[in-house]
Amino acid sequence: MRRRNGIPIDIPSARKKAVKDKVLKHPEYNQYNVYVTMFKHEDGQNIWTMVPFMHPDYRKLRKEGYRITEKWDKREVSA
Repeated sequence: MRRRNGIPIDIPSARKKAVKDKVLKHPEYNQYNVYVTMFKHEDGQNIWTMVPFMHPDYRKLRKEGYRITEKWDKREVSA
C-alpha cells in the first residue's frame, strides 16, 4: 500500500491476493436437511446437541432422555 503525505492510499491492484481455503463438508452434509436441537439435564449440567432428524443417532438420543427443543430446516436457516 502506497502512502501520500503519510496517508495510506488504497490501490486495489496493489493488494496482496488472499489465499482461498477450501471448506471440507462432512459426507452426510447434503443427505439431511431437517435438524433437531435437543436438550438434557444431567449431573447438574445442561447438555445441548444438534442431530439430523432422520439419523439413527436421533433415536438413540431420545432413548437416553434427550428432549426436542427446536426442529429446523437447514435450507431455511442458511442463506
